[in-house]
Amino acid sequence: EGHVQGVAANPPPMAVADIDAAVDAADDGDMGGVNALMESLDALNLTLDDPSNQCYPKVIDSLEGFRAVGVCAGHRHSMVLDEHGGLYTFGSGASGALGHGDYVGQEYPMKVMELDNNGVRIHQMSAGVDISMVVSTDGTVYSWGKATGGRLGLGMEDKNVTLPRKVEFVDEAFKAVDVECGYVHSMVVGLDGTVFQCGGVGTDGKDDGLQDLDSDEGLLGHPVILSGHNIWHRVAEPKDKIIKQTWTKYGKYELKGRSKMMEEGGRSEA
Repeated sequence: EGHVQGVAANPPPMAVADIDAAVDAADDGDMGGVNALMESLDALNLTLDDPSNQCYPKVIDSLEGFRAVGVCAGHRHSMVLDEHGGLYTFGSGASGALGHGDYVGQEYPMKVMELDNNGVRIHQMSAGVDISMVVSTDGTVYSWGKATGGRLGLGMEDKNVTLPRKVEFVDEAFKAVDVECGYVHSMVVGLDGTVFQCGGVGTDGKDDGLQDLDSDEGLLGHPVILSGHNIWHRVAEPKDKIIKQTWTKYGKYELKGRSKMMEEGGRSEA
């Protein structure tokens, strides 16, 4: 019997409500929604009668005898890591997210030979929306896929990156321990606890990119350190300011206690 070490999942490209709407529209003669649905499924290398679309966990036969130590599910592609640090990807090849040097989708896990041929062994990985990022066993970060807006940390490129490329940091001695890919940005965590952001989510009407980062460090499109964040140190919690009470001055009695005031009052009457 096997033991599950980890799991990963990601939402499908189309919501159930969208699928229902497409089917209802088709009943009325509008095939536009159905065509969009089929394109979405094709991007995942799935068809409506493809038995690989499973509702219950099923062993991946192509990985028989393969010892996996990590898995990661992106928007429409997935990654598997073996015990020797080898990386395998499958699913949609959109934007070159699989790292095989092309845009071809893969129905079965395929080893990323660009890393293997260069002796790069992977420690951690993450799959996002058509973007991929990994950390090697020596702390080096590699990324590939859709590069728009600096989300890969490779600069402000508009073209796709189809093979793994090294991500450069201002500190050449920087070592990473973890990466996480999102939709339009990625995060890198350093061995020293520092956190870097690549790309960014636009807020207040701004476009997605780096303009929402409140930092001057780093180069545009490259990893930017987030000041005040460190995973090894707890950030001090804000505390309410304590207002110190002071004596209010009232003539000659400003600092005198009641007993002293009574004594002086008794002497004056005498």
